[in-house]
Amino acid sequence: QQPAIFDEDWPLTIWYRIEEFQLVSLKIIAEAVLLCSPNYVNQTSLPLCVSGELESQSLAFSKPCTLWASPANAGSLDLANEIAVAFAADRETAGLTICTTDDRPASATHLLLYLNEDSFSDERLAEQVK
Repeated sequence: QQPAIFDEDWPLTIWYRIEEFQLVSLKIIAEAVLLCSPNYVNQTSLPLCVSGELESQSLAFSKPCTLWASPANAGSLDLANEIAVAFAADRETAGLTICTTDDRPASATHLLLYLNEDSFSDERLAEQVK
């Protein structure tokens, strides 16, 4: 027996007016429909992709990037590492270097400012972002 359309287990899909987001919504809907079909009913997810979407492309910087994740910014190093994984398994291929020194390195091209409830609990961070 198939579940009712409005069962609480069905994921909600938000529809946006922006075309790129519509493609994401369509992908979510297509996956939900396929997962109810006999060929995929025993699976929990499918590796679907839309031709040309960013998720199916390798990301890299156009020129070398040194990202400074200050130790005074709680959580910034974890986020920097997530960014590195998203861009490429090999950071050198992606053109990304992560720096974690206390003082801003001269080679830093970007400061990663991770905002959360603890962001400015370390007074050094306020000075670093000036």
